[in-house]
Amino acid sequence: MGNVTMDEQVCPQKVVAFVYNMTSPYGGDNSKETSVVAISALTFILAAAFFDLNLFSRLSRVSAVLNPTVRLLLAASLNLFLPVMSYLFSEARKGGAATAAENCKKTAKEVAANELSLLARVILIWMLLVELLRKKLEGALVITRGTQGYSNIVTHAASVVWMGNLVFFTVKAPGKKAMLGILWVLCAAKLVQRVVINEMARRSSGHGKNPRLISSYMAATTPIPTDMAGAAALERCRYAVMGEENMVVKAGPRGYELDLDVAETDEVLTVGKIWRTREHPKLKRLCLSFALFKLLRRRLEDVPPMTKREAQECRTIIFDGLGSNAAAAAAAAAAGGDLAPEVTVFQVLKDELNLFTEYYHSVLPVVLASPYFFFVNYVLYPPVVFVFCLMTIVLCGNGGIIYVIKAIPTDSSFLSVGVGTMAKCLWSAVARSSRAFYTFIDVFICYLLFIAVAYEEATEIVVFLISDWFAVSLLHAYYGKATPPAAARFVLMLSRNLRHYPSRITMKQFSVLGCSSDVSTLPLPTAKLPKHTKRSILERFRDARPPQDGGGGAAVPLSKNGPAALSTEPFSRFAWACQGGGVAEIILVWHIATTLLEAHHGPPHPTEHVAEERRSRKTAARLSRYCAYLVAFKPELLPDNKEGTQLVYGDVMNEQMKVAVGAAQLGYHVYLSSEWGRLDAVRKIADRLTATEIHRDSSAAAYASLTVLEKGAVLGKLLVEEAAVWEMVASVWVELVAYMAPSSVEEHARAHEAGLVKGIEVITMLWALATHTGIARPDDDDDEVPVEGSV
Repeated sequence: MGNVTMDEQVCPQKVVAFVYNMTSPYGGDNSKETSVVAISALTFILAAAFFDLNLFSRLSRVSAVLNPTVRLLLAASLNLFLPVMSYLFSEARKGGAATAAENCKKTAKEVAANELSLLARVILIWMLLVELLRKKLEGALVITRGTQGYSNIVTHAASVVWMGNLVFFTVKAPGKKAMLGILWVLCAAKLVQRVVINEMARRSSGHGKNPRLISSYMAATTPIPTDMAGAAALERCRYAVMGEENMVVKAGPRGYELDLDVAETDEVLTVGKIWRTREHPKLKRLCLSFALFKLLRRRLEDVPPMTKREAQECRTIIFDGLGSNAAAAAAAAAAGGDLAPEVTVFQVLKDELNLFTEYYHSVLPVVLASPYFFFVNYVLYPPVVFVFCLMTIVLCGNGGIIYVIKAIPTDSSFLSVGVGTMAKCLWSAVARSSRAFYTFIDVFICYLLFIAVAYEEATEIVVFLISDWFAVSLLHAYYGKATPPAAARFVLMLSRNLRHYPSRITMKQFSVLGCSSDVSTLPLPTAKLPKHTKRSILERFRDARPPQDGGGGAAVPLSKNGPAALSTEPFSRFAWACQGGGVAEIILVWHIATTLLEAHHGPPHPTEHVAEERRSRKTAARLSRYCAYLVAFKPELLPDNKEGTQLVYGDVMNEQMKVAVGAAQLGYHVYLSSEWGRLDAVRKIADRLTATEIHRDSSAAAYASLTVLEKGAVLGKLLVEEAAVWEMVASVWVELVAYMAPSSVEEHARAHEAGLVKGIEVITMLWALATHTGIARPDDDDDEVPVEGSV
């Protein structure tokens, strides 16, 4: 390596010595130099990634959940980090000892007693700081049952023990050992903290045991009458929000024995109690979302399923309480807000799934948020850790605490020179000296990791304070109090106003005819779920409930065979497009037809309801592209078998590529074909098929021999020729979306839960709605996934 060339008028001699000591373990060995530099570069990338996550992941979304792809990549990097750094530490330690023996001509015993090289100590600092950042990538709660869920904790503990061995048995100088020992104590404290939090949550009736407690509570209390509506239904709602663990007397053979008299006190907060207060409507709806989240958890736990009586009550709360709460809508409109009943229902569902996501995938302990937990974890625990740090200093100095404290800045090159002076000197010599350049990179890694750790600790407190969990816990803690503390009112105000409300619910958009290859690695566009579409979907779910439940009139069961619009003239001739295949096939047929209809540039059909037709067109187009996205990217969320859905989609993509460019020209021509070229090719298919006698027969058998692409092409041409067809097409898509949502199959429920960490899907919101209200498909079965049409 090059010599250390630095301006001694700017840089003190300590900095020159620091650079020499950092690079001396290389010992002129090019292989060592290459390995150390390469690993330093990788560590720099890892440190930059952590810094970026801490700085930017909180700005766009105040959440305790990390993107799963980023989390997976960084977790894999961390799993390799400790063994690689241990090897590099060993090499730096050997290099430092060899250099000391060569320069000082010491004996082997003297070399063994020599201090660690500076590079080895810097590597040890990297290991400790990265270990402090490990919690960024690991779930705050261990949800997995059995010993498998604790494997990460065991791995974490092994890493902490190994680094403790390196700190206390290889570092000799008291000041250096004390400084590194403090970092190790912080790592051990984080490990202990995580274990305690997991055990608290697992043993708590308010968290780990809560699903069974909620089942016992719902069985022991009386539901509201099914003929209630509006605010009256919500004010009488018995759903537990927080504090239900205070009712537990003991665990019995069929659940928990409860003291229901406690439910009438301020120790238990219910939806009815909070709805009768003057709290802001946002906070009231958040409490309802919290109660629904607790009910939904039973779907994924080993507890008895929802009873028919509970489903009837939930239908009353959602459809007759929220869905027709005209008083709340009028009050919101007067305040300048957009809180139509359909907007309110979807907002409550989204908040519920946000809570669901944070419970199962949070990297921060927001699930345990409460004033008591905040005091213990963020006020009382830090002084305890500080005491252990002082004890570490005492042990490192054999009781001479004053001596060790004075030795820390003397033994530390960073502190003895000064951070600013060190950075300035190294930066000025980067271009002239390779030694200075490598030293600058190593020191900059330390700075990045220190900043990332400090920023992570600060953001954890902020996210904790403004989380929905803490807001609900404050409402419970101060319910019934005439004047809550100013600090509590301020935190509630922040939690209420720092988020966009109502939330913007979006859907991924994908067109089968708009892509020419696999686009799984490309970002997809999104579109907002229109208010008109929310209303249509909510009305369809309302109509699906049984008439004895107060629905009024006969029930209209969910069906993939099309809505009532296809059973009457002139649209009955399109009913064949909803028959004879699985859900994925029907989606793709109608998606291709809707795409062709949307791309049609003929003169607009005369209509007296221009605005209504425009809304129907937007509903149909957006739901069409969203359902195509589900088929292509989320087949596990559909009622069909996942592999079967993938096979149908693959066949359609292969066929449309062959049609667009010709079977003989597949290859790079696929990437050159334009969307308009593919649309034109599909139109020609329709022209060829409709020129035959097939279009005169509207039975499903007449179209049975056609492929999915051909069916879509024919249907698209028939729709283009029809006047005022958008309302019917929108009804078909609303029916299909409503039909896909319910599922009693365990595999689908797990798929919805696992997919939440990647973002809340509209279909998952509708699955939650169907689960709460007991709505199911006529062909839904616990034992098999239906692939054939029925009803």
